[in-house]
Amino acid sequence: MNRLWCCIAAFFMGLAVCSHAAMALDLNIVHSGNWPPYADEDLPGQGLAIELVTTALKRAGYSPQVSTAPLKQILEGSKTGSYDVFATPWYTMERDKYLDFSQPYLQSSIHFIKRADLPFEYTGFDDLEGKTVGVIENYAYEEDFNELTTIERITAGSLMENLHKLIERKVDLTLDDERVLRYTLNQSLPGSMATLEILAKPLAMRGINIGVSRKNPDHAMIVDRFNKAIAAMQADGTHSRIVQKHQAYIEHPAAGSQH
Repeated sequence: MNRLWCCIAAFFMGLAVCSHAAMALDLNIVHSGNWPPYADEDLPGQGLAIELVTTALKRAGYSPQVSTAPLKQILEGSKTGSYDVFATPWYTMERDKYLDFSQPYLQSSIHFIKRADLPFEYTGFDDLEGKTVGVIENYAYEEDFNELTTIERITAGSLMENLHKLIERKVDLTLDDERVLRYTLNQSLPGSMATLEILAKPLAMRGINIGVSRKNPDHAMIVDRFNKAIAAMQADGTHSRIVQKHQAYIEHPAAGSQH
């Protein structure tokens, strides 16, 4: 009799698993593909942020279908509903009009970087007056900084372009997320580590969230399920394990390896 009940219980458990799999809903997840270590197709799990996002969405009962597109296209597609989830946006009031933002699943610390021989320390906006700063088009660094009129902005298409301008003395400063800066310097410009300096005081701390297109009728439910899945991952140690796995190559890249 006990064996019979075990077989019946196993049957219903299997049925529940199959039903859950059948109910898993496809979600079109998009990222730029060129924001390492957070989002890059060549990195483990497509990057730190993408592995966290896809793991959480799978736990929440979804089947994430991941693709990449240029940032401008992602923002336009989010407005029209072409994409369900933008995996790595920083919050702005403008983006909130068409994206339903989750709670942050990572914290992003935005720092300036300068040449080591430039006698400069950042303590506040007054220190930036008259400086030439390399920025990336469409990046939401920090709203007050974006409106600052006392600096000269030189727009580039990538952080690497800005770093080369910094080395060549075409700009005084550039800026980005600290993990992004360290990854890029370690992987792509290791010879510049002694000549460039990441400044200690951050411009801002920004949460990295998912943004669900408000054109998706289930946007609020997707955000709620994602938030709960991230909280569970933080509680059971999954979140920390994923972060530490990626931190290993951010800070200590393998010799002769891209990541």
